[in-house]
Amino acid sequence: MHELTEVWTSTDIHLLVRLAVAAGIGFLIGLEREFAKQVRDRLPDATTTEKKFAGLRTFTLIALLGFLSALFAASMGGWFFGLTLAGFVALLITSYRASIQRGDVGATSEVTALITFLLGGLAYEGHLLFIIIVAVLVLLLLSFKLPLHQFVKTLNEQEVRAIIEFVVLTVLVLPFLPNEGYGPHGTWNPKEIWTMVVLVSGISLVGYLLAKVLGDGRGTLLAGVVGGLVSSTAVALSFARRAAEGVTRVQPLALGIIAASAIMFLRVLLELFVVNRPMAMIMLMPMVLIAGVGLFTAWSMNGKQADSTDTRHILSNPLNFRVALQFALLYALVRWVVVWADERFGQAGTYVAGALAGVTDVDAITLSMARMGQLPGWETQALITILIAATVNTLVKLTIVMVVGGSALRRSVLPGFVGMAVAAALSIVWMALR
Repeated sequence: MHELTEVWTSTDIHLLVRLAVAAGIGFLIGLEREFAKQVRDRLPDATTTEKKFAGLRTFTLIALLGFLSALFAASMGGWFFGLTLAGFVALLITSYRASIQRGDVGATSEVTALITFLLGGLAYEGHLLFIIIVAVLVLLLLSFKLPLHQFVKTLNEQEVRAIIEFVVLTVLVLPFLPNEGYGPHGTWNPKEIWTMVVLVSGISLVGYLLAKVLGDGRGTLLAGVVGGLVSSTAVALSFARRAAEGVTRVQPLALGIIAASAIMFLRVLLELFVVNRPMAMIMLMPMVLIAGVGLFTAWSMNGKQADSTDTRHILSNPLNFRVALQFALLYALVRWVVVWADERFGQAGTYVAGALAGVTDVDAITLSMARMGQLPGWETQALITILIAATVNTLVKLTIVMVVGGSALRRSVLPGFVGMAVAAALSIVWMALR
């Protein structure tokens, strides 16, 4: 009895935990595959023999097979795991050939089974966090099959090229740029500049793709929110033109304009969080307050609108090399102007430079100040400059609406813009006195 107890207590508890993780991952993947198989069986044109490769129990056993193969390979040699893997791949090939004969050429279940086997082996090695992340990605890809296919159908050649260009911007250009300052006071760092290009392009591209998926006539509030991630100025100009043309009611257009302008402040906060997290934490309350005022105004107007808007016809593709190069040059110019204005005129010069930059683009001055804020003595000055630029940019959108949109639209958007302007002014004062 004592010997039995000693054998039991000597079992490695960490091994049991890894075994449980492997079995759990196999169970979850099998659960998804079993559910997907049952859904297909319920389709009117489904056959009883279609895609019956594996279900909940089989995928759990596959994960355990991978785990046990790695366990025995630890004492017998790596050849054992390789031999088991080769045999399992042969089984998958046989299954795939049988499915082709049934007219089913998809290989999703077979590839998923191979991944499950490998995850089971990695679980024995102890890479638990990694395999959990991989398992989550696999489950997401399997679960969102129909939405992903529908999303691909909405893309055109230009948009697919934009996604590829973003990968090129990130992977093929950024790593090879020099990471040192050039020009006056080392203002221009090519790697830093292109990093800012990638950040802004990524946020804009995500917003644009969301507009493709969610912006199909789902409502003007959603159009404004998604559009604010790409270009709140474009939303304001487009909606103002539509109001002037009288093609739809003014109230829904005002809602979208205010929502887009409010989201712009949250976009600025996101950029700050990526580049300079301490500054972002300081700016959290002011930016959320300003955006909250705008979004609350838009939400209060939401009940008065019945129209819908498709942002796909408002926003243009935000990503190509020409736009990226333009932003890189703008960012470099803003960096130089800020340094020059501070040397020549002190803090007042920096604030004026921020206001001028905010007329055309708030991203460049935000990212420039986020970098400058890392220098000693620059934090408060940088925060105030960002707030000034964002406030000026908001007033520019109000000016666009007042000039282009007509009197009815002016009256509708004025409360929201005034509320955001007041909240921004109070935030600037609070930041100066902080």
